[in-house]
Amino acid sequence: MESNVRKVNQFTPVTIETGKKSANLIGPCFLIAVFIAILYFNSLGNQFTNWDDGMIYQNPSILNLNWEGIKKIFSLQRGNTYQPIRMLSYAIDYHFWKLNPAGFRLTNILFYILTCIMVFFTLRLLLVRLREHAPPSSHQRVALFGALLFAAHPVHVEAVTWLAARKEVLQGFFFFLAFYLYLRGREERGQKRIIYLTLVLFSVLLATLSKPSAVVFPGVILIYEISKSGGKWIDFFKKHWVFLGLALVISVTFTFVLLKVMFEAGGIKHYRGGDIGSNILLCLYVFLHNIKLLIFTINYSAGYSFVVSMPIFSLKNVILMLLTIFLFAFSILSLRRTKVIFFSFFFFLITLLPYLNIIPISTLKADRYVFIASFSFAFLLGIAFDRLYAFQHKNFSQGFFKLISIAFFLFLLLGYSFMTIRQNTIWQNSYTLWADAVEKHPESSTANALLGVVYMDLGMDQDAVRYLEKAVQLIPYDYQSYNNLGIVYGRMDEPEKATEAFATAMWLKPDDDTIKINLSVFYQRQKEYQKAEEVLKNLLSKNPKNANLHYRLGLVYKDAGDYEAAISQMLKSMALAPHIINPYEELGNLYASHFNDIEKAKHYYSQCIQAMPKGKSRVEDMRWMVQDLER
Repeated sequence: MESNVRKVNQFTPVTIETGKKSANLIGPCFLIAVFIAILYFNSLGNQFTNWDDGMIYQNPSILNLNWEGIKKIFSLQRGNTYQPIRMLSYAIDYHFWKLNPAGFRLTNILFYILTCIMVFFTLRLLLVRLREHAPPSSHQRVALFGALLFAAHPVHVEAVTWLAARKEVLQGFFFFLAFYLYLRGREERGQKRIIYLTLVLFSVLLATLSKPSAVVFPGVILIYEISKSGGKWIDFFKKHWVFLGLALVISVTFTFVLLKVMFEAGGIKHYRGGDIGSNILLCLYVFLHNIKLLIFTINYSAGYSFVVSMPIFSLKNVILMLLTIFLFAFSILSLRRTKVIFFSFFFFLITLLPYLNIIPISTLKADRYVFIASFSFAFLLGIAFDRLYAFQHKNFSQGFFKLISIAFFLFLLLGYSFMTIRQNTIWQNSYTLWADAVEKHPESSTANALLGVVYMDLGMDQDAVRYLEKAVQLIPYDYQSYNNLGIVYGRMDEPEKATEAFATAMWLKPDDDTIKINLSVFYQRQKEYQKAEEVLKNLLSKNPKNANLHYRLGLVYKDAGDYEAAISQMLKSMALAPHIINPYEELGNLYASHFNDIEKAKHYYSQCIQAMPKGKSRVEDMRWMVQDLER
């Protein structure tokens, strides 16, 4: 009997402790999920923006979720970004939602929730490792404070609400999952440690396939080991050289892929200012501006601009250099007494490295660039609020500073929440987004270029020209804006300006076939059919199986009155891409209008319906046309 009682008493505390531990985890996770759902609920009605077109709205790679489609997604294609996990997630969304933006937004929000939950788990474990003398209740408070502030921070709106930024929330989830698994596996022994470290490598791979900037993950491990072990980190890496080697292989491989893709796509630019010294100064500005984004900015934007003071050793630049040196020195000296400051500063620096313009890139400053780096800020804020929460003074009651801490925390959290909800409305559509960006940063080339595209789509060509001309004035190598200017000048019947704009665009980006197709369309509208034909035939000589080129050439022949040649090109286009309805429609129109062959017209209109039975207005038009021809 005594033995039985003893067994019950030994077993019961374990059950209670497990229950408490589960409650300590489930409750905060549920709170984080509900909190984020409330924050981003008003974004669900937002439309696609013209920043989403290339990745989602006009992306044929996401249309087929079969084995062939998935193989294509994971194939490295010249001139395209290599982010297959992001593309696969779009293909899954398209399978279920088609082109309903609300479905894509739900997925973004879901992965943001998962990212913030992983931030909470990572903070809990990181605090145990770097604040050994703090009580468990303090770790729980800091983790919850930090995770909620991370979730609410308005700098993350771009990463969550911009659908083409799916890469940020995917990378964020896998990045923090990898770090959490590393923190867990680091303290395990034997086979269990091997399992954890294998899962770390797999998570890092998924993060890198979501967005290649995750290649900095080995650097995060390095600063963690230095923070925790001081000089003993070398011994740990000697014992785990296989893990470290594999992590570096992943990092180096995808760094090479990233650089290759950027070179091919024109993403790597010349040094700003013309020399390395000016570019180093620019790196300093970018670094400090990213700190400002987290701490001081209240008006966030999809496009920023800032001016670098010259000469290099001006008073402003010297002050900024001294400030940066102070931050580095203070962080290094803090290693002995306050590990969290050293870790936070260098985590911020390392995760920002891909965006500091060390290798010159087109966009210098963007909210999404600090998405993972903002973990450091949330970490330090959580500790600051907890320090105030636990502070006691003989002249104040025991609960006074607890109340002050919670009041300040809620004030900041509500302030962040208000800015986030307001920022969601700015992303409502292309016009609201870029009109806001131009208003806040009129010298932003990105904002001017994309507001120009909005006016192009609206047919407001005079306004489009104004913003597109400003964009190329700000960045003379913006070939896309020159291409768009060529289109608009052509529509405005300014052939000389259009030809010059297309020529500049092709000089800047000679391997971009889209520019040449637009030039052929311009020649076609000018009734210079021979020039349009030459452009398209030149493109077909390099890519004879391109259905769109055959279709475009067919349209040129149709406008030129060569109907037999037009039919021949349309048939070739249909054979190469049977699911595209445009050639069927054009053939139906030709046989109905020019050959008065009702049977063939009906045949091609019917094929048009069969080619895309779920098409909406255009296929319905085809059905009515067939019915009219049958009368």
